[in-house]
Formats: sequence, structure tokens, C-alpha cells
Amino acid sequence: MFNKTLVALSTLIGLSAISGCSTISDTQEITIKRDSYGTPHIYADTTYGLFYGYGYAIAQDRLFQLEMAKRSAQGNVAAVLGKDYLPLDIKVREHYNPHTIKAAMEELSQEDRDIFRGYANGINQWIAQINQSPSTLLPKQFIDNDFAPSKWDDFDVVMVFVGSMINRFGDYNTELDNQQLLAALTEKHGETLARSIFDTVLPHQSDNAVDTIPAGEWSPAQRNQLKAQLVAKLEKQAPLPDSKQRLGTEQQVPLLASNSPSTNGLQGTLNWRGFNEAPFSNILVLGKEKTHGANAVLINGPQFGFYRPAYTYSVGLHGAGYDAVGNSPAGYPLVQFGHNGKISWGSTWGAGDNVDLFLLELNPNNAEEYRYKGSYIPFEKEAQTIKVKGQQDEVITVYRSVHGPVIKHSAENNLAYAKKRGWAGKELSTLLAWNKVSKAENHQQWSDYVADSAINVNWYYADQDGNIAYALGGHYPVRHPNFDGRLPTPGDGSGDWLGIYPFSSNPQVLNPETGYIANWNNRPAAGFPNPDQWWYSWNTVDRNVELTKRVDAQNNFTSQQAWDLMMEASVIDPNARHFVPNLIELAQSSEEPAHQKAADILASWDFSNTDNNQDGKYDHPASTLFRTWLTEVLATAYSPVMPESKLAWFTNPGYGNKDRVLANSYNIQTSTKALSDILTNPKLFDDSDKQAIKLDALSNAVASLTETYGTNSDNWLANVDILRFDNKNYIGVPQAGKDEVSDTPLALNRGTENNMTVFSADGIEAYEVAAPGQSGFIAPDGTPSPHYDDQYEDFINFRLKPVYFERDVLKVNSGSKTVLTIN
Repeated sequence: MFNKTLVALSTLIGLSAISGCSTISDTQEITIKRDSYGTPHIYADTTYGLFYGYGYAIAQDRLFQLEMAKRSAQGNVAAVLGKDYLPLDIKVREHYNPHTIKAAMEELSQEDRDIFRGYANGINQWIAQINQSPSTLLPKQFIDNDFAPSKWDDFDVVMVFVGSMINRFGDYNTELDNQQLLAALTEKHGETLARSIFDTVLPHQSDNAVDTIPAGEWSPAQRNQLKAQLVAKLEKQAPLPDSKQRLGTEQQVPLLASNSPSTNGLQGTLNWRGFNEAPFSNILVLGKEKTHGANAVLINGPQFGFYRPAYTYSVGLHGAGYDAVGNSPAGYPLVQFGHNGKISWGSTWGAGDNVDLFLLELNPNNAEEYRYKGSYIPFEKEAQTIKVKGQQDEVITVYRSVHGPVIKHSAENNLAYAKKRGWAGKELSTLLAWNKVSKAENHQQWSDYVADSAINVNWYYADQDGNIAYALGGHYPVRHPNFDGRLPTPGDGSGDWLGIYPFSSNPQVLNPETGYIANWNNRPAAGFPNPDQWWYSWNTVDRNVELTKRVDAQNNFTSQQAWDLMMEASVIDPNARHFVPNLIELAQSSEEPAHQKAADILASWDFSNTDNNQDGKYDHPASTLFRTWLTEVLATAYSPVMPESKLAWFTNPGYGNKDRVLANSYNIQTSTKALSDILTNPKLFDDSDKQAIKLDALSNAVASLTETYGTNSDNWLANVDILRFDNKNYIGVPQAGKDEVSDTPLALNRGTENNMTVFSADGIEAYEVAAPGQSGFIAPDGTPSPHYDDQYEDFINFRLKPVYFERDVLKVNSGSKTVLTIN
């Protein structure tokens, strides 16, 4: 392997060239051409060179963001930001095992490892450039926070993906919260009714839900057959001692604090304070029968949240078997949302449950041992040192069990909890699947890559021939039949997983009869079990209806019409369709003048929340009326049902916070989805209660709005919700300055970025609407990059920009060119 060091640099953007030339003849050139939006297209003949150029380019644009993503993923934030981030670093360290990932990296082929080595060394080369001219090239955020960029290696590159994709989207689990909820319900209502309520708000399997795969085009039979075989084999084995006899029922187990979620959402997989997560995305894929003037159209709106600089980064990769354009979350060595010359691909969060907590009984004489299969065995433990800026290092002990990392260890309660993941040990194969899918040229190749992705993410496909496809990615456990996966499972061996379902048993479909695929994080297919998060479920009440209703109402769509459909859905109140028609009917039948007035207001509304005159208020009073009613009806319905300690979990309607800021996108809350089932439960409410509760809530809403805005309902125009581009990243760590925070005029149910690929007889056209901050660079003197904010107006107005692909097109729209020579 030749020595990979930079020996020459030429550029058209004013960078200083590195002096000196190599005498070694085996050299390679890397060309970075940026289009007029600052998007780099990297050209190289080797995998190492291609990703070297990628790392170099993104470091020019996003170095501080990359630095903080690296530190966030590995628990090294306190070293540069101080003691306030020590608790976060500890949580991060407890949740992953760097040794297994590093060991897996040693098994990679040279070509695969060159992806990560090249990317890291490209970043390092730009850091070397900064060190030569810090007065002009060092990002201002490093100066403001008084530390310097750190060197990268291939493990750092891998961990950015592992930390912000796998550990963010693949690690959700609220079994401790669920346990607390069931215990509190039992104390309030008794065991039988408590279990009924618990099953209503957190169903294991929904009888009816909005499905991505049409009825009859996927069956759970293969999964059911495999589980039956494994259970039959299990029954022939000698049973272990009954753990419940030793530990008591789930309700009697000591309830450890779980940093219960705040009233307005989830606090991420780590339950980190002050951080609200909302991992929801949408997609629409149209096949030949549903398109006009095209073979296929794919429109994706991944929703990661809104940040400074943008969460995603646009790029083109050309060479060494890659020829793909699009974008991905910043720091990933791949194109996650994009196309090549043959296919297009996208994704949304799949939400399937592939993570469990295992309850460990500690040895009463030695809290560093736990019972497993009849014996006490020692935890694997490791002392780790966490550096803390301005004070002494902190040394912690990290415990690991046969199930996985120990996330709670309570010697005083004689128990601990360990987290087991279906994707554990498959982090690298998952990352490489996302990297290499851009090389796929047909459905089979695409499907082969999806099979290697172990986390619970939906994948989508379209190609030049008009084929469309969907598959739920992820490796899901076959659980022991005697235990409820929504609650912690005994970790003594009696509740061990029986195996992993093969990818072939995951919900998937090629060219569905409907001619389209639509998903907004709804259920993949009938028969697939629900997630186990208390804050998320699948139901007939679902926002994906806003897509399917529109697509079903029209025979086919031009690409522009399909785009307009998705944009229209972004301004629709996702709750309204499911409640307003019935509410109008009830109000019209009432003799109360206030109800009649409310009915007239609601009947004139198209469910959209707009601000067309840009006065900072919603255009229609029904937007305000309905939100106020939903808040009232949730409080009225759940107050007698939920224990006081958990009531706030189920009374949030899911709109903006008290400052009207929306963290990510609008979604229908679990409490709202379960509302009808709660109201019609005869053990909770009489038959007359359902209508009375809705109308009483309407009376309260009208009275409240009258007091606030006056009797003229034309003035019932609340201030709009907004989206905020936050300076903190996905885990609540600053990745930009406080002064960089900015807001949009109106919150929309939209993607962090939106993209569209159109396949037609004339070729491929692609477009995207990217958040501002293709470059987040701010010079030491405070001067931002020309591409720091140049996409802001396009973003808030949903204006599509072309995603350039061919060299000649890019040449016409080129903004700069850099040539690197390495040997």
C-alpha cells in the first residue's frame, strides 16, 4: 500500500497550495468541482481517493459540526465544553462498546476500510491547511469555544454514523417508562382495568392501522412459522427456575427512575435533559401506472430536525464504482437520499421493535455479579476516563452483560437493566449497506444491500424502468412467548431471545397493485407488531392518510403534481381529518349557540394551517379553534384515566411548545390515536359520555378563545408555530454559535430536506430543497461562507433546485474546482 500523503494542491477558490511534489510515480488526482450552490462533486479513480476528497470537502464546510458529532458519538463533549456535559458523556459511554466495533473494523477488506481511512485523512488534510493559515481558515466556533480541531481516524468516521443513526434511530426503548405507567395504572384502577388501558394506549398489535403494503401483498406467515418452530424446540428443553417467583411480577419489581419524558415529547434514546426528539419522515413513490409523463417518481422528506448548519449535506460521488448524487446527514461517508444512473433510493424511520431491556438480579453478596442460567456470573466491566474541561478527569466504570450494555445499575435494589439490540455487532455491515446501495443498478442488488442493514428503517426504491419497491430493513428478535416485550424481560436466561427473523420475513413489496408506495412512519403491513414506545403507536388514526387520500383520488400524476401533493400535505393539520367531521356533526345537532358557531367555523376550513398574508398569525380561525379543542378534549378524557404522575404524557396535542416552536414535524400523538378507544371503553365512560366530553371541550374552547380574542371569531387567529434552526445537534450538543439560531416564518410538516427523482424516457431529473447551511463555515472575523445562508429563501418557499449529475451539466453550473494529488 503506497504512502497516502498530500503532495500538491491547486484550486480556483483562493486556497494556498501546498508546496512540494512527490517523486513517486504512483500518484492519483482527486478533483472536487462545486456547483453554484456549493455542492461538491468528487471525482477519483480509487475508493480511498474518492472518500479522501469527500472528507476534505465536507471539512471545508462543516468542520465544527463534524467535531461535535464525533465527540457526541463517543462521549467526549465535556473535554471541550465542560462539566455540564459530563452526565451526557457518561450516558453515551454506557450505551456502546467501542472494542467490538474496532474489532469488526479489523475484519474489513482493504477497499471497505479505505472508505473510512480516506474520509478521515481528507478531513485531516484540511485541518493541516487550517493550521497553516488559522487567521483565515479556522472556523470561528472553535475560537469562541477555545479549543482546536482534533485529528480523525477511521473509527471516528464510523462512530459518527453509529452515534447519530444507529444509536439515535435504532435504539428507542421506553420499557422502564412503560413499567412505571402500568404500575401507576394498576394502583389507580386495579390490575384488570389497568391492563386494558395499557393495551389501548400501547397495543402490541393493532387490529386496524394504515399500512404501507396493500392488504394481501405481504403475509406474516413466515414469521409465525419460524416462531412456532423455535417455541416447539424451546418446550423440549429443561426449564430454568421461574424468575418471577424470585423477583415478583413486573409491577412489584422496584421501579428505578427513568428520567421520564417531558410533557412535549421524547428526550432521545438517552433520556438526555432538555432535548426533544421527533424521528419522523415521509415518502411517496409512484410507479408507471400512477405517473403521467414519467416512468417513476420518488419524493422523500426525511425529518431529522432542523439545525445550524443543516443536518444534511449535499454531495456527488463519481468514480471507483460510485456515480451517485444526493445528500446524507453530515459526516456520513455515503449518499443516503439520492440516485445514480439507474435507480433512486430513500428511507423513513421504520419503528419496528428490535431493542429490549433485560432485568438482571444482582448477587446480594457481590453487586458486580448477576444471575444467568442458574449461576451468578461477573459483569464485564471497564474503567473509562472522561476528560472534563477545567477540572480533574472523571473515572467511571462501564458494565456489560451477556445481553448488552448495562444502562442502569442499582446495588441498593439488587438489580440492573441491560439493553439488547437486534443490530448489535452489525453496525459496520449496516453502515456499508447504506454506503454501497448507491452502487446498485436493479431491484435485486438494492434488496441485497437492504438485507444487510440491521436497524429499523424503511427503505424505498424506484428505477428507470418504472419499478418501485419497499422493504422494512432491520434484524428483529424472535421473543420468548412467555414475556411481554413492552416491559423489561427477566435476564436470568428464562426470557432469552429465541433467534432473529430473516430479512426475507420482513414486510416488503415490489410493484404493489396500487401503483404507489406512501409512508409517513405508519405500519409496514397488517400483522406486523407495533413499536413498544409509550409515545408511539400504529392506528387507523394516522397522518399518512393525508398522502393516501390524495393519491387514491387521482388516476395519475405528473411529477409537478406529485410534488404539489406532498407540499399541500405539509400544511395540513394531521389531526383534523380524524375529528373535525364528527365534531361538526355533533355541534350542528346541539342547541347551544356556541356549538353552532363552532360548527360554522370548522365547516369552512380545509384543515390547512397557513399564513398566506405573512402576518405571523394563522389565516383561518378554525386552526386556533381546533387546536384549543384538541387540548381540552385530551385533558378531559384522560384526567380520570391516567394517574396524575403520567397525565402530562397523554395531554399534549403535539403542536408547538409554549414559545410556538416545533422541534421537528407535526405528528398525531399516541394519546390522540387512542382517544376513540378510551372514550368508548364502557368501564371508563358511559355511552353518553363520549359526545358530552367532545361537546364540553368545544364549549371550553369557544369560551377560552372568546376571552382571549373577543366575540368576533374572525379574530381567533393564533400566532403561528415556527421551525427553529437550532445551534445544538441531534443529542443537544452545540454544533454552532448561539447567535446562529434562526427561525422560519411558519412551521410545516416537512422534511429536514425534501428531494425528488423523476425517471422518464428522456433520462433522470432530480431536485432537492435543502436547509440553509450547505457550508457552515464562519471565518475568524465573522464572515460567513457564501453558501451559509443562500438556500434559506428556497427552503421556506419549497423552491426546488436541480441536483446536478452529468459532468457537462455540472461544468455549466460550476462554482469552483479543486485538484488534490496524493500518493
